[in-house]
Amino acid sequence: MEEGQVAPGEKHKLWIKIRDFNRAYANENKTIRIKRAIRVAASVLIVVSLSCTLYLKLHVTEKQYTFSASNKNLGTGNTVLTFGNGERIEIDKKESMIAVLDHQSVQVDNDTIKKTKTQTAYPEKESAMNELLVPYGKKTTLVLDDGTKVWLNAGTKFAFPQKFTGKKRMVYLDGEGYFEVAENQSRPFVVSSTNINVEVLGTKFNMNSYSTDEQNETVLLEGSVVVWSEGKLIKDKVKISPNQRVVFSINDKNLNVLQEPDAGDYIAWIDGWYKFSNENLEQVLTKIGRYYNVAFKYDKTKILNALPISGKLDLKESFGEVMLTLSKVAKIEYEIDGGKVIIN
Repeated sequence: MEEGQVAPGEKHKLWIKIRDFNRAYANENKTIRIKRAIRVAASVLIVVSLSCTLYLKLHVTEKQYTFSASNKNLGTGNTVLTFGNGERIEIDKKESMIAVLDHQSVQVDNDTIKKTKTQTAYPEKESAMNELLVPYGKKTTLVLDDGTKVWLNAGTKFAFPQKFTGKKRMVYLDGEGYFEVAENQSRPFVVSSTNINVEVLGTKFNMNSYSTDEQNETVLLEGSVVVWSEGKLIKDKVKISPNQRVVFSINDKNLNVLQEPDAGDYIAWIDGWYKFSNENLEQVLTKIGRYYNVAFKYDKTKILNALPISGKLDLKESFGEVMLTLSKVAKIEYEIDGGKVIIN
C-alpha cells in the first residue's frame, strides 16, 4: 500500500463516522429548529393571551343588557313599567311621572301607589331590573331609589333596579334621557347603552343613545362625566366639562369632543321644544317622528343633500303646524298619506 492511501477497512470505518456525524448534525439542527419553533409559538401564545386579557379587562367592562321580549314594541300603545318579577303597570297618559318609593312600591302620577308581590323577601339585595318602555309620542319622568331624576324621551327603553345596592349605581338606556344624578362620591352612577357608557358621581347631562341611530352623543350641563365606548380593542375614554358634547359615530367608532356654549338647547325637548343647529334634515325628521309617532317616507339621497337645519320647533303645537314650519325652513314639499308623511 502506497503512502497516503487508506486501507479499504479504514475507508469503511471513516465513511461510517462521517455518516453518523452528518446524521447527528442533522438531528441536532432539527432539534434546534423545533425548540426555536416552540419558543416562537410560546411567545405568540403569550402575546395573544395578554391581548385577550387586556381586551376582556378594557373592552368588556360592563355587561350588555338585553331588554325583555315584552318591551320591544315602541310604535304604539301605552307607557309600560315592568317590574323584575314580571308584574306590569300601563300608563295611558302622554306624559307621566313615576317615583320609586322603596324596595316594593312605586308612585305613578303623584296619586297611585303600586306595590309588587315578590320583591319584599330580600330588601337589602338589589332586585332584578325593572324596565320602563316609553313609546313614540310619549314622555316620562322617573325618580330613582337614590333620588336621581331622569326625563325619558319618546321611543326610549330604560332599565333600573328597584334599589341600588352594588358598588355602582347601574342603569341601562336605549333612547334619550336627561339625568340629574344625586351625588354619591363612593358609588358612581353609570348609564350603559349599546354604543357608549357614561359614569358620574353627581351631575346633570343629556344622553342620546338610540341603538338604531348612526350617531350617539352626551352633552354635559354641570359637573363632569367620563364617557367611553366599547368598539375597539382598547376602549376610547374621555372626560368632559360643562358645555361640552361627546359624539360617537357608528361608522368610525371614535369619540369626538365638541364645545357646546348652548348646552341647554339639548334638553329643550323636556319643555316641548326642539332646537337645531346645523343639523341634517334626516336627523330632524327622526326626532319629530319619534315625538309625534309619525313615519316619514323619503328619498334618502335627496334628504342628505338638503341644507342643514337651524332654528327651533314648538312641539306643543299640532303636528301639522310643526310640519308647515319645517317645510318653510328646509324648503321641502310633503303630503300626508294615511299614517305616513311623504317628503317630495
